[in-house]
Amino acid sequence: MSFSDDHESVYPTRYLRGFCPCARCQGHTSGPHRFIEHEPAQAEVVDVRQVGNYAINIVFADGHDTGIYSFQRLRELCPCPRCMPTGLKDEYR
Repeated sequence: MSFSDDHESVYPTRYLRGFCPCARCQGHTSGPHRFIEHEPAQAEVVDVRQVGNYAINIVFADGHDTGIYSFQRLRELCPCPRCMPTGLKDEYR
């Protein structure tokens, strides 16, 4: 994914599923998102839909499709070595 600041990001699907922003996964809090463990098969992406000009909606193989990933949130979650200097944890891969 390319952002307006010319930064490019690649996201493991398990990482995206684990940080799903929906209320069912994250609750109704304004704090930092937490990673929720899922089986690798649940993280398979079957569809991606654009939501307006500000987000995407990802449909996962297990039918989960309620998360709306804003482009701003995706930029904040970037797992590249520049954005995450200590590296991406193995459980996120």
